[in-house]
Amino acid sequence: MLLLLLFTETITYYHQYQRELKTDQDTGEQYIESIPADIEAAFALLETTLLKKSDELNDACRTFFEKLKTWLKQNHTESFYSKDIRSMLRITPSSMQRYLHELELMGYIKIVRGSRYKGFEYKVTSWNDLESLTNNTRQMVRAILETINSVVCSPTVTQTSDGLHKVQKASKKKSVTQ
Repeated sequence: MLLLLLFTETITYYHQYQRELKTDQDTGEQYIESIPADIEAAFALLETTLLKKSDELNDACRTFFEKLKTWLKQNHTESFYSKDIRSMLRITPSSMQRYLHELELMGYIKIVRGSRYKGFEYKVTSWNDLESLTNNTRQMVRAILETINSVVCSPTVTQTSDGLHKVQKASKKKSVTQ
């Protein structure tokens, strides 16, 4: 959340010359107000970062899993052995073992048959997890933006030191365009 706030602040300062300068009546401090468009731009820039942070798989394991699903779709098969995938993706046996173990623990794949001596046959149980995660993240962002747009109040209301509400007045200075 801090990352989103920092990006929103950066976008607001980027557009500072197109915004109206406001003055706090108590302190005389001038400030620029963020608008919902700044928050939308921050969400758009941080979409992939937010998606990766909400994913339960790490980036390397997610990349492996997506390549695995692509390979299985191309070969029109549902099950696989680790030795076939390892030679196709050219990864080390230890990395392969780690990815398969993590995917099995998370429930993305399951062991169909086999033994530890001859190798296990695996089957993918979750085919559209990334698409659903992406859709859920986008729906959440849309809901947050709708809430922000419905709450935006004009004029801005703040609190004085004694806790009473006061209405901020806009400065008489106009925005500067270059």
